[in-house]
Amino acid sequence: MDVASPAIQLVIVTATLVTGLGVWVRGHSSLPGKHWFLSAIVAMDLWLLSVGIELSAPSATCAFAISRWSWIGFVLLPTFWAFFLYEYALGAKVPRWLVPLGVVIAPALITSAAVTTDWHQKFYGPETKWLTGEDGSFVLSDHGPLFFVAITYLYMVIMAAAVVAGSAVRTANPAVRSFFHKLFAATLIPMVANLAYILGGFTLFDTDPTPFSFALSLTLVVWLVADNRWIDVSAIARELLFYNSTDPVFVIDPAGAAIETNPAAAELLRKEAEPVPLLRDFGELGPIVRYLAARGCLPDVTDIQLGRRHFAVRAHAISLGEGQKQVGWAVALLDVTVQKIAAQKAIAAEQMQAQFLATVSHELRTPLTVINGALGLLSQGGTKVNDAQKARLIGRATSSSDTLTKLVNDLIDTQSLSSAQFSMALEPCALGPMVQSAVARAESLQPDKCIRFSCDLPEVALVVQADAERMAQALDNVLSNAVKFSLPGGLVEISLQQHKAMAEVTVTDSGCGIPPGAEDQVFAPFSQIDSSDTKTAYGSGLGLHITRQILDRHSGHVRYVSAPGVGTTFTIALPLAP
Repeated sequence: MDVASPAIQLVIVTATLVTGLGVWVRGHSSLPGKHWFLSAIVAMDLWLLSVGIELSAPSATCAFAISRWSWIGFVLLPTFWAFFLYEYALGAKVPRWLVPLGVVIAPALITSAAVTTDWHQKFYGPETKWLTGEDGSFVLSDHGPLFFVAITYLYMVIMAAAVVAGSAVRTANPAVRSFFHKLFAATLIPMVANLAYILGGFTLFDTDPTPFSFALSLTLVVWLVADNRWIDVSAIARELLFYNSTDPVFVIDPAGAAIETNPAAAELLRKEAEPVPLLRDFGELGPIVRYLAARGCLPDVTDIQLGRRHFAVRAHAISLGEGQKQVGWAVALLDVTVQKIAAQKAIAAEQMQAQFLATVSHELRTPLTVINGALGLLSQGGTKVNDAQKARLIGRATSSSDTLTKLVNDLIDTQSLSSAQFSMALEPCALGPMVQSAVARAESLQPDKCIRFSCDLPEVALVVQADAERMAQALDNVLSNAVKFSLPGGLVEISLQQHKAMAEVTVTDSGCGIPPGAEDQVFAPFSQIDSSDTKTAYGSGLGLHITRQILDRHSGHVRYVSAPGVGTTFTIALPLAP
């Protein structure tokens, strides 16, 4: 049959192609639902084989018999295709009860109805004919009610596959949504071809185009696999990195305008500016984008700050191939906020360490020089040193030894208070007597300065939950600071009073005062406001730092108000005991 030859050739070519695709897919074990995909290829080959035999049949009886048995492949092919889509798109196994229904029961019933149609004529009617014309021979079918039942079932299967593919499009991650669009389109091809054949009489070389449309769908799937753009895990992973990355990524054209942004970049634009600006005008990133567009490279300094976050800018040129024209840039903002903060802390720690060494070395050198000098004079003076001089040298050595002892104790306390394991023994304490004792100790400090003290205590006892030893240390530190920075003959005023549920101790001096904005420096370890070589008051810079740590452990606080040249008032506040 010369006219049938092109159709037979198409069947052979299609079957060869589909079989080759099956061999190729078989080697890709990462394909979800692969066994159903391969089963669809087998059903496709079975169907194509029956079509080829039908077209080559020497008689009507043979052609009719083959066309009826071809329903096995006709039913199995869309079933296997639907099962493949189910496992690939939904990532779940086909329900076990559905497998025998779709693979055994439905094909057996439909094929049996087609094969036995000569007995009941409900599948193909009596008007089914084998016609011979000028262009060759072909079967003209008279469709009975069972045929339309079978077609309805097949369309339900194909519609179910389309629903699965459509739901995958709706719920898919943006990185793979385009893949599922293609999957959905490939699913509709056989349905459109079959509808065109049944309703419009469309044929391909005088035969049903449906098996060839299924072959086209399978070919499209495998082509997308081979093109490394659909079922390839690495391709999906690359796009997932773009969409799911927490680092903002911008795709910009050669002029510096944003073509596409990942969700992190879009959120950054919305969060930092309203309305959303052009990328060329966006904060510290704008000048870098303009520089990149103008010169084709990033500037030397690419660290920027947007809001509270710090970023390092990276840019990668986009071209269609080696030697091709550049079509844009992929600009990534690497969040280095944590690293930036860590670097700042490291620098601060290094500065603190240097300051610690400088302060401690100076504070150690001064009393050690005094002690060494006094001991040297005492050991070498002999009878030349009278009793009064000896007493004065011993007094200076003792005072310097006390200074060294306090410095060492402060260092130990600083280390101890910063430890998480440090604990205090809190118990009810009357704060008034503690203040009185602290004032008495302060009166013995620097007696040559003749500092006067005024202490105002309430008649009612104010009781707090405190570690008595540590609170005494905190009071001593504040009073010592007041004495240290008061001018000779100055007045230090101390008062204790209740303010709401807090007991407050205020210490006011008439010293040089503290400049504005220096609170962090005042309470920082190893820090003094006056760090010049001409300063008159020395110390380790640990007293007020330790005081704040102690008050924090008591759920209290220490504050100050001050003005240069006027004086300073420190306030220690503690919650009253229940």
